[in-house]
Amino acid sequence: MSFKRYKCLTISEKQKVIESVEEGESKVDVAKEFEIPLSSLSTILKNKEKIFSASWNRVRKRVSKGNFPRLEQCLVSWMRQCRGQNIPMGGSLLKEKPKAFAKELGIEFLASEGGLTNFKKRNEIVFKKMCGESSSVEINVISKWQNSLSDLIKEHEPRNIFNTDETGLFFKCLPEKTFTFKKEKCHVGKHSKERLTILLAVNMNGSEKITPLVIGKSGKHRCFKGINSLPTKYRSNKKAWMTTELFK
Repeated sequence: MSFKRYKCLTISEKQKVIESVEEGESKVDVAKEFEIPLSSLSTILKNKEKIFSASWNRVRKRVSKGNFPRLEQCLVSWMRQCRGQNIPMGGSLLKEKPKAFAKELGIEFLASEGGLTNFKKRNEIVFKKMCGESSSVEINVISKWQNSLSDLIKEHEPRNIFNTDETGLFFKCLPEKTFTFKKEKCHVGKHSKERLTILLAVNMNGSEKITPLVIGKSGKHRCFKGINSLPTKYRSNKKAWMTTELFK
């Protein structure tokens, strides 16, 4: 009888296992990637603190300073803004955003998994599940902003003051609840991740509503065939995201 051989991981590899799970990868996929059984994966996660403390001094010296302090400062500020608005940030977005900042700052920057890991360690960034209602904002922050906003508004006429915001439309996402028979089991399927980004804008007195901007992934939808005009503006890019170029 032959037995499957598994790898014996180093401390560094065990840390990568923990980080992969915390970033949202499934335990099964992580176990396959590192060629270890699920039981070993569970043991590694259980001993997380011991594993990281084993090489803490070495890691602390290695990641104490970043090579791109200006870029890192922009990324941290952006993350704080997102958290202030309770906007979720995934691993993919955290990898793409530094590239955009580097381009704006004129910095030659090559993103890497190691660089991202060190950035997260330096700034104590972890991956957590969001739950409950949206986060509350500190009262003193609200009060300070209300006073500043009031002074700014006084300098302009209501018709010249605009508010704009973007939202995601998951147009194929089905409701989480449904009517069903009392004794019938009801299982939810996978949620569709197909989305559009929509930018809306209107002035303070409601006299002028800017034509909505819709951003999709495809530049030539089949549903557009034979249509010469739309009630919205439409633009596209690979990820259906708002970018600096589109906003201009």
